[in-house]
Amino acid sequence: MKKLSVIFILSVLFSTTSGYSQTPLTVKLTGGINSPMGTFSDVYKSGASIEGALYYSLPFPGLDLSLTAGYNGFKYKNDYFTGLVQSNLNTTVDNFNYSWTATDIPVMVGARFKLPAGNMKPYVTGEIGLHFMSFTDRFNGQKLIGNSSSTSTSFSYNGAIESGSETGFGTSIGAGIEIPVAPKISLDLNLKYNYSSLVFSKSFNVFRNSNSQFTTSELKNPNYVTIRGGIVISL
Repeated sequence: MKKLSVIFILSVLFSTTSGYSQTPLTVKLTGGINSPMGTFSDVYKSGASIEGALYYSLPFPGLDLSLTAGYNGFKYKNDYFTGLVQSNLNTTVDNFNYSWTATDIPVMVGARFKLPAGNMKPYVTGEIGLHFMSFTDRFNGQKLIGNSSSTSTSFSYNGAIESGSETGFGTSIGAGIEIPVAPKISLDLNLKYNYSSLVFSKSFNVFRNSNSQFTTSELKNPNYVTIRGGIVISL
């Protein structure tokens, strides 16, 4: 009886190890758009979104480890700044027509679980990692001084604008579906919610005179949704 038990246990271990040694790698490349949310959407517009992923299947049905790296571009909303001035100082802003951009590169590790659903493969994901965000231009926290001689205000931005970068911890959750189109090749459609702890807008003071000024709050924790489609290849 003991011999049979040992043989059974060894058989299970062997089959598990054998399956594990034959574990396939899967690569994925997808592209689409992002959509900022919350206060992040007040400051930045949508842009392009690209992600590459590597999956390593574990010896558990449907469960994969994941390593992903993405690119997300965003455009600064000029009317965010002009709207702040209008609402706080009751004046318009002259010649604020810039093309500032921000780029977020998340590098994440996590897991993907494929749901049993026949030929098509729906799945859910969860990830943690780091977000590396860079800014071509942004307000650096210095005071912005404008003239106070008319209802339309012009500001001097010399010394008040910088390029910069931020790094922060991030998480994501997502869902998608893989649709087989050929042996070892599938199409992928997915939706992902992304969150990070970094600062995307520094606090700054806007000044016309002692009776006409305001200070903005620091804005952090950008979050956005990505919608992407692409190709999956099992190696």
